[in-house]
Amino acid sequence: MSGFVDFFLAFFIPMFIIVDPLAGLPVFLAITPHNTADERRRLARRGCLVAFVVVLFFLFAGPLLIGYFGITTPAVRICGGILLFVIGLEMIYGRVSGTETSPRERRLAAAKEDISITPLAIPLLAGPGAIATVLIFAGKAQGATDYLALLLGSAAVFFLSYFFLRQADRLMHWIGILGSTILTRIMGLVLAFLAVQYVIDGISAVWGG
Repeated sequence: MSGFVDFFLAFFIPMFIIVDPLAGLPVFLAITPHNTADERRRLARRGCLVAFVVVLFFLFAGPLLIGYFGITTPAVRICGGILLFVIGLEMIYGRVSGTETSPRERRLAAAKEDISITPLAIPLLAGPGAIATVLIFAGKAQGATDYLALLLGSAAVFFLSYFFLRQADRLMHWIGILGSTILTRIMGLVLAFLAVQYVIDGISAVWGG
């Protein structure tokens, strides 16, 4: 059980940092300016569900796709670590990562009636960083127990994301833009540390082989 919990937490923490629903709160409010509170809750629920399905696809089908193209696990760790490090740096500077949403996407989203699929689910919640994290840990999974830990970890991340998004107005009033930026910078620093470790693990695996 200890191994299960350790693997769950090792995945859940970086995955939650990558999805970063707190930093996404002002973006969510900005792209739903004309929606009621009930409509925002429905959009948040649908967006989190779609993002969860996308992550599950890469969790179970990702290793098969990587194997088909002859991509090794160390390559996934090194590339994923570099991508996550770039995202972590952008978070440290207090910005939503450019790999998630662009200003043009946010302007287009504000004019849409349904933003739950794009840009909310993809790429704000299930962006390249989240997919890279899932692929890295799928490569580490050794059996059904590890995959169950990843499944539950993903479910927990998007359940918390839904909770934060449905309370977006209240939370933004409580923590404010400054508080959200500070939290994002702290989590970005942690993510940068983790990303460097992923690169080190990938290089060590190559040298060890």
